[in-house]
Amino acid sequence: MKVTFKSWEEVIIHESIRFSLEDFIKLCSIGVQPGGLANPLHWAEGVVFRATLLPLTEDVVKEMLLGKIHWSAVEWALMPEYRQAIMIGDINARIPIVDVSATATLCEVAEALRATAEK
Repeated sequence: MKVTFKSWEEVIIHESIRFSLEDFIKLCSIGVQPGGLANPLHWAEGVVFRATLLPLTEDVVKEMLLGKIHWSAVEWALMPEYRQAIMIGDINARIPIVDVSATATLCEVAEALRATAEK
């Protein structure tokens, strides 16, 4: 048996939506019940983000087999220091943050997002 590890060749982001960290946390807390847990966010290279994939149509799957991932949108904010979670004080809930720094693809995405903020 052969096992092959093949990195993605390209991540195509169709829409990049940058927020202030405060506004991003507010957005991510919509619908979270008091005392609850929001969906986790990703963090790498000083950027906290979440992505929405395109639906897995036949064309999208063909692209994936060619090494291309399509994100319909990525919402993000600068967050220089990693934190395991962010508390949402007014509803006593929290948003878990997953450190994806060990994932080369997500680090490259975070670096590219951060570079757009520096322009």
